[in-house]
Amino acid sequence: MSGGDGQDERLVALVHDLRTPLTIVQGFADLLTRSGAALTEQQREEYVTRIAAAAGEMKAILDDERARRLSAEA
Repeated sequence: MSGGDGQDERLVALVHDLRTPLTIVQGFADLLTRSGAALTEQQREEYVTRIAAAAGEMKAILDDERARRLSAEA
């Protein structure tokens, strides 16, 4: 396997890892946009909390990938 193949596999894995939290962000943002006025304050807070948690998960995935690449370069 060439180095390029490994990078391609890692990119596929990275995209897969990001897809779930991104879907969560998109879904709850859509709910807030379309139904925000009809939601209770508690529901809105829950949705915003879930969006923040998913964004944090995406940041952690990207930070881990960056650290992995930097350590591979060293």
